[in-house]
Amino acid sequence: MFFENEAMARGAESPGYGRGTAMVDLDNDGRLDLIVTTAGMKDKFYRQEADQTFTLMNDAWSIPPHIDESWGVIAADFDNDGDKDIYFSNGGFSGAEVNVMLRNDLNTSGKFVDISASSGTCSLVVSNFGGSAFDYDNDGDLDIFLSAAIGYTGTVRPPCELYRNDGNMQFTNTAAAAGIIHQGDFRNCGVADYDNDGYMDVIVGNMDQANILYHNNGDGTFSDQALAAGVGNPYRSFGATFEDFNNDGFADLFIPKYEFTGARTSGFFINNKDGTFRDISAFAQMSSQGDMGHNTGDINADGFPDILIGTGHPYWASKDLVKVMLPVRYHDSMSSRNAAEYLGLDAVGESRSHGYALGDVDNDGDVDIYNNNGGPSQIQGSWGYNALYLSQGNASNWIKISLEGVLTNRDAIGARVRVETNNGRDIWRYPAAGKGFCNTDSPILHFGLGKTATHTNITEVHWPSGLVQTYVNLQTRDQHDIIETGISFNGNPTVGGQVTIKAAGPRNGRVELLSSSSLIYNPDPVGHTVRRLGGVPLYAGSTRLGANGRADITFNIPNDPSLSGTSLFLQAVVTDVLHPSRLVVGTNAVELAIP
Repeated sequence: MFFENEAMARGAESPGYGRGTAMVDLDNDGRLDLIVTTAGMKDKFYRQEADQTFTLMNDAWSIPPHIDESWGVIAADFDNDGDKDIYFSNGGFSGAEVNVMLRNDLNTSGKFVDISASSGTCSLVVSNFGGSAFDYDNDGDLDIFLSAAIGYTGTVRPPCELYRNDGNMQFTNTAAAAGIIHQGDFRNCGVADYDNDGYMDVIVGNMDQANILYHNNGDGTFSDQALAAGVGNPYRSFGATFEDFNNDGFADLFIPKYEFTGARTSGFFINNKDGTFRDISAFAQMSSQGDMGHNTGDINADGFPDILIGTGHPYWASKDLVKVMLPVRYHDSMSSRNAAEYLGLDAVGESRSHGYALGDVDNDGDVDIYNNNGGPSQIQGSWGYNALYLSQGNASNWIKISLEGVLTNRDAIGARVRVETNNGRDIWRYPAAGKGFCNTDSPILHFGLGKTATHTNITEVHWPSGLVQTYVNLQTRDQHDIIETGISFNGNPTVGGQVTIKAAGPRNGRVELLSSSSLIYNPDPVGHTVRRLGGVPLYAGSTRLGANGRADITFNIPNDPSLSGTSLFLQAVVTDVLHPSRLVVGTNAVELAIP
């Protein structure tokens, strides 16, 4: 596999003092666009055209002409209306500033609207390095975590910030009440449910003290578990990124180190699945090179996420690194090899690199990379040209999955997706917004399946709502759009009684409810679903989902005394009426245990 830098040819070179970057579809035309933060200059919004070139859209989209020190960009659907809103974390090394939040109204007025003053997220004057979007209280909308730093001129160590989404693009700073009180000189952060308890956690890289691992207690509060989990790893941490490197269903950690003496390497930690991590940095062949920019993702489609490391210094430039991650046979550890030159990912030469955003820009099935470069705006000679690295492909198989939440936040952040291949591998991916050096990757999850897998067996989506959605034999070398679909129930099952079946799925979709006295697991590779009801299932009613993708169905339990002490099982068949080409979904099954 090799990458070609097409930034100049595609109109995306965008020189400046680059920081974090985003690769998302801003105008819902099916093509990935770019947001390029530029410290000390105007941030730039690029629309991808049908010919795969990029057009600067700041004026056309009414982007406010702020000239500030932007350090990161979170592109996420904060109001669950189907398009990406934008949050800029500002300040960084350069000193305290207010942040900026833009609401995406392209589908109604054709522009972005600056809601910084009214949102409640931009009132503090703080040096923010980065942040992440996540639903920490599982209420179905995205909240914001921000990491804070001292900055060049600061003297007080600030705490990080946590903004709870109250709906209608209104947020409340709940950091103190939630236990986000530790002060430090923090850099970037990452979010994931590292212990798979159903609540998303946060890790924050700390420059000169121990890192912070905020474990979500599930009651709206967090507790620092970094030392207990083995990831305190003090000094020179420039961030922290969760990624399931070994595909065991538990998020591992990469911790970049802004270290120029050679005394400390980048940190690499494997999740022990018991709430702790083990440091295998040396075994994984991590190195010391002055990490700044960073992100993770499977760039060579072998199924194992890799590490991109941007290097440099305010006063000098250097070449970036790519750590291609390699599995260790009969073990859950990982090793690596340096591959930037081999892959063509150092084509810009020596640089001061910060942002990396990953996604299939040209929609050919490979992961492409946008690299945002540049030093401090106060040092004029440190600016850089950006790179758009387009993958030239290899022989690996692949599948892409786009998620849309219904009970979960619409961006499905917090969902975990497992693809099982026909050669026995499991590959896990997670949506994220605000990752690495506060980048936002394409929300379309890319699963490289390697060169020997010919098809998928099972695709399984674990939603934050608790629903688990299963598909069988999904076609590879294709993209599948999956909407959160499933059933649950309210009420106490009794002979002759009623329960309410709560259905979720595609908006305005059709739901047909079936019942049986026995439960089976029968994968259907033709229908791509799992049949879960034994015998001859009985029709139990139907309904249409509302515009919000939800509906209730009253299920009447037969007044039959012989049912006492038994169970009835229900499954729904859900059809996307608005998109009939999408697969019919056979949902999870629910059990009604009748006393």
